[in-house]
Amino acid sequence: MTTAKPRLPVPQPLTLDAKRTGVLVLDLTELCANPKEVCSRLVPGMTAFLEKARKAGVFIAYTVMASLKGTPMGREYSGFRRQPAEPVFYPDGFNKFIGGDLEPALRSRGIDTVIVTGFRSNIAVLYTATHAARPLKFRVVVPVDGMAAMGDYEQDYTLYQFTVLPGGASDLFTFTTLDGITFGQAVKQ
Repeated sequence: MTTAKPRLPVPQPLTLDAKRTGVLVLDLTELCANPKEVCSRLVPGMTAFLEKARKAGVFIAYTVMASLKGTPMGREYSGFRRQPAEPVFYPDGFNKFIGGDLEPALRSRGIDTVIVTGFRSNIAVLYTATHAARPLKFRVVVPVDGMAAMGDYEQDYTLYQFTVLPGGASDLFTFTTLDGITFGQAVKQ
């Protein structure tokens, strides 16, 4: 039996309203400082993207797994130069909205669009983005080069899964690249 490569989303350039957008940086911890770790591949692109988002005044929030809190790996990757106004959340689950303050932090700032990035595409990114889109009704942007999985299969599976979610859920995601995102005023879609 031969298996064809799954249909993957095609990234498109996108302009987002800086005041209504939040960047979620999921589980990119100090582990990413080690060049042998998969997540280290995200560091150059994410570092440049976070600087661009900061300059535009975009809200940035980080997550670290609750089980790592208080350990050497229990902080966001220091190379991202997190600013004091950029909170770190420690949710105890794959979906970073469960059991925490992430949603209220976004809603209180009038954010209706989230850019979901991070490590373990097939876990943290998939579950968080899906929850953000479906029950929470955020507009969800997924930069395909802003997430990483342990291997190519998991990465491709995640992107494919976004495109086949039932009940119209697959239409709730916009795919782009980190460089394909620009920030500006409100844009009608």
